[in-house]
Amino acid sequence: AEGPREPSQDMSDSKRCFEADKIKGNPKYLTYDDDRIIGQKAPELSNMEWLTDVKEYPKPEKGDIVVLFVWAQFQKACYPKIVLYSTLAEFYKKKAVTVIGVSTDPDTSYAKKWIEDPKKKYSTAFPTKFAITFDKDKKIKEYLSREMRAPLNVPHTFVIKDDKIVWHQQHSELGATAPTHMAIMEDQLELLLAGKDIKKVNGPAPKNEDEDEDEDEEEDDDDDE
Repeated sequence: AEGPREPSQDMSDSKRCFEADKIKGNPKYLTYDDDRIIGQKAPELSNMEWLTDVKEYPKPEKGDIVVLFVWAQFQKACYPKIVLYSTLAEFYKKKAVTVIGVSTDPDTSYAKKWIEDPKKKYSTAFPTKFAITFDKDKKIKEYLSREMRAPLNVPHTFVIKDDKIVWHQQHSELGATAPTHMAIMEDQLELLLAGKDIKKVNGPAPKNEDEDEDEDEEEDDDDDE
């Protein structure tokens, strides 16, 4: 499959929020053109428990974009992503883009300990500039896992426009590919804000050997009949 393009080809570096580096990304975390979640209905967020000063789900107007970042405090990899999404939220705050974080922790104390952070142990290093909600019944995680037909191992990001998921970004647990991943997503946001469709960049997902074996077994069963 063709690797991700360099976003700086399309946008001036001086106007970028993120610059692409030379890392092409682990294939495990690429968004392929046939990603099952793209095109599906967005999850319901109106009944979530908000942990920041947002008291209810922002009601985006037609054409507005919601960037839904699903994360968990107990995963250390999510801390640097929080910094990245704070940067993204600040960069797009005057545009029709809303960044929302979804905590999938066991309870709210995991996220609150650094959101409230009275001793400034976390917030100085990991500022939060976007709204955060708590997936208390795990409804969001269950819905997204079901639509992806795979366990939702956070962190994942889902870009929503007109109540549809139009882009899905996975993140390396080590964070090494974060600059490239964020730059690619920024390109997609710019296309969406311009009223254009996202650009397909990685081709269809490669089949693994297990999938090939399953198909062979199904064909053998048909022959037996």
